[in-house]
Amino acid sequence: MTEHTGPDQPLDGTQHVPAGSDDTSPEGGSDDTSPEGGQALLERRYRRLLYAYPVGYRSVRGDELVGTYLDLVDQERRWPSPHDAADVLRGGLRQRLRENGALGLVAGLPVAATIAVSTLAALAVFLLVQVELVPDDVLAGRIGPPQTLGAFVWVGWLLAALATATLPARWARRAVGTAIGLTLAVIPASPLTGLGRPPLYVLLPVLAFGLTALALPARPGWGGRVPPVLGVLAGTAAAVLFEVAEGSGNWFTAYYSTVEVLGMAAPVLLGLVLVFGLGRAVTGDNSALWSAVLLLTPASLLGLRPIAEEYFDSATTWAQLAATAAVLTLLGAAVLLAVVGWHGARHRAVRARSAGGPCPTCGHVADVAERAGSTARRAMP
Repeated sequence: MTEHTGPDQPLDGTQHVPAGSDDTSPEGGSDDTSPEGGQALLERRYRRLLYAYPVGYRSVRGDELVGTYLDLVDQERRWPSPHDAADVLRGGLRQRLRENGALGLVAGLPVAATIAVSTLAALAVFLLVQVELVPDDVLAGRIGPPQTLGAFVWVGWLLAALATATLPARWARRAVGTAIGLTLAVIPASPLTGLGRPPLYVLLPVLAFGLTALALPARPGWGGRVPPVLGVLAGTAAAVLFEVAEGSGNWFTAYYSTVEVLGMAAPVLLGLVLVFGLGRAVTGDNSALWSAVLLLTPASLLGLRPIAEEYFDSATTWAQLAATAAVLTLLGAAVLLAVVGWHGARHRAVRARSAGGPCPTCGHVADVAERAGSTARRAMP
């Protein structure tokens, strides 16, 4: 493979840039508009992207990675392509997780995405039946026209769930992206059309689940196609149970009266995911447990209004709701980082214990340790 390092290139794969220089300044007297100068400029920019990788990995394979990208790009290019930049960042994140023994997080993303789509399907059916299609001034059981623009949002998520259950992954992701667009579109569309919309404390968790759903598995099997159908059935069953419990009343036919229902759905969802994850962990698959950590923030946002009212008052302002949403998001991120950090410490401790002896799991002895032991035994009298 062609090396693309200069004579003063340090061993750690980084490029020495003189003080006061920038990407547009000549280096070594070469002009950046020339092919040679443009290639050097592009190389420096690729090397900066490599900071996404850990230092040790970058020092060993940095030249190889940069050389591979430079061999594949157009000679006239001056900036890494968005695809290459995303590929470097994705590879760097994966390597950092690998070094921390937390690759289960990557495996948990498709599981979390499937659960997110299933949850949105259940919410869409429930809110479409209980709120949108039942006018507030009549008894439940009468079907009326949609009450707000939210009907388009819930139909969009039902179609996304149907696409996830039946279509290839790329079309399912497009359907999820379209549903996210509809969810965002109702916010400016409401004042423009004069029609109502679901409140933001309902739309915000929907967006959080929707963004999680973009990580749908590339090759879904039955485990990726059945849960959205189950979500639709669960939402329908919940709507029927509420209809029976209301006794032909008119209790949960507005978004403000379903706040407690959404708040109760959060612990139920996390509890089911944890039970499912523990069952999978018995067989050595901890991806579902990682999905519970990933779903912590979207699930907690389902209780955004009750949590804000608990710490403020019943007449919470939008600023208080925004502050509560920010705190819940930061707490979810902190829990995720703490779990990754714990896995990293545990992984490094296991590697340190097994560095000079057999692996505690399989009994394998590393070649370096085995040679060192053989040398020591020969040196003994």
